[in-house]
Amino acid sequence: MKTLKVAIEGCCHGDLYKIYKEIPASTELLLICGDFQALRNTSDFQALNVPEKYRRLGDFQSYYTGKNKAPVLTIFIGGNHESSSYLQELKYGGWVAPNIYYLGQFGSVHYKGLSVCGWSGIYSPHTYMNRSFNVEKLPYDPSSIRSVYHQKLPIFLKMYLKRDVDIVLSHDWPVGIEQYGNKQKLLKQKPYFTQDIKKGQLGSPLNKVLLHHLKPRYWFSGHLHVKFEANVNHNKTESKPVRNVNEISLDMDSSDGASDEEDQQQKKIKPNGHVGHDTHFIALDKYGPRRCYFEVKDVPISKSNNYLSSNDDALYYDKQAIAINRVIERYIIDHKTEFESMSPREVLRNQTQFDKFIPLVEKELEELNQLNDEQFKIPRNFGVVAPADYDGELKYFPNDQTKEYCHKFDIPPPNL
Repeated sequence: MKTLKVAIEGCCHGDLYKIYKEIPASTELLLICGDFQALRNTSDFQALNVPEKYRRLGDFQSYYTGKNKAPVLTIFIGGNHESSSYLQELKYGGWVAPNIYYLGQFGSVHYKGLSVCGWSGIYSPHTYMNRSFNVEKLPYDPSSIRSVYHQKLPIFLKMYLKRDVDIVLSHDWPVGIEQYGNKQKLLKQKPYFTQDIKKGQLGSPLNKVLLHHLKPRYWFSGHLHVKFEANVNHNKTESKPVRNVNEISLDMDSSDGASDEEDQQQKKIKPNGHVGHDTHFIALDKYGPRRCYFEVKDVPISKSNNYLSSNDDALYYDKQAIAINRVIERYIIDHKTEFESMSPREVLRNQTQFDKFIPLVEKELEELNQLNDEQFKIPRNFGVVAPADYDGELKYFPNDQTKEYCHKFDIPPPNL
C-alpha cells in the first residue's frame, strides 16, 4: 500500500527554522498542531496573547517575506498563542507564506490521497456556553484577545458534519483520552494533571464528541507540552471507564492552560463508515532541547479515486468542507435567531439538533460534484499583504485568498 511520510509537530512557537532543520529530508508533509505564531511584523504583537516578556517575532517573518522558504509542504492549525488578526483574515484557510498553509477556523484538504481536517483554537466553557457567535473586532481588549481563539458552536457544528477523515488536527486534547494510553506514565511526567483528570477537565469535551463521532485513523494535538500516545478502539469504547455525563458540571471555570470539561452521549447520526479501525492519538511537546516535539509516520493512503489520490504535489480543497461552509455560513445569516436559539449545553450532550443540516450539506455536495476536480486545486496565490516593517495600530489587511475562495464557491465573506 502506498504511504506518505508525514512529520507531526506539537507547538511551534515561532521556531520554524529549527523544526525544518530537525525533521528528516525525506518528509513529504509537515503537520503543526497549533501555537504556530505567524507574526508578520511587530504590530501583530497586539493580537498575540502572551506576556510581554515572551513577545518575539520568531522565524516566521523570514518565510513570510520570502527570505526563507519552507522545504516541505506545511499545514497547521491555530492554538491559543497566535497572531489572531492574521488568522482571522484567513478564516477559511490559506497560504500564510509560500508552502505554509493554514487550515482556517475549520478546514479540510487533500494531499496525495490523504485527507487532513482540523479546527483552530481551544475550548473555553465560558465562551462556548455564552453562545458567543460574533466575530471579535479590533482593537482586541483583554477579553476579546482570548475569546477570538476560543472555539464556538458554529465551528463545532462544521467539524461534526465532516465525514471520511484520515487525520484530525486539534490544539487541545479530547477529554478522557488519557484512559486509552499510559496514564501512569503521563502523570509521572505531569503530576499536576491529576486533579484535572479526576474532574474530567483534561482537554476539550467538544473534541471528545468529535473523536468518537468522526473516528479518524489519526488524531494529532499539542497544547499540553508533553508527548502522549493512545489507541482508541471504537468498537470497544462502550466498555471504557468514562464518567456519566450527568455527573459533570458543564459550567466549571477553566483557564486557557491545560484543560476543560466533560460530557457526551453517543451520537445519533451514524456515519462515516469508519467502523472497524482504531484511532491512533498522538500529542506532542513544544519545540525545545530534550523535548519530544515531533514524530514521523509512514501514513498509508487508502483512497482510490483520482481526486483523492492525486499523484501531483498540489493541495486540494475538500468538497465536503466547502459544502459545510456554504450551508452553515448561509444559515447563520438567513436564520440567525433560530441558530442562536440552539443550546450549546444541550448540543454538548446530544447532537440531534445537527440532524437537519445533513441533507442541506448533501445537496450542496451534489452540486459541487458536478465541477471538474481541477476546480478544487488550491492556487499557490500567496501574497504579502501586511508590510513586514509595519508598526502601527493593529488593523485587518483584507486578503485576496479569502476573497477568491468566497467568490469561487459562493460562501459569505468574513464579517471583519
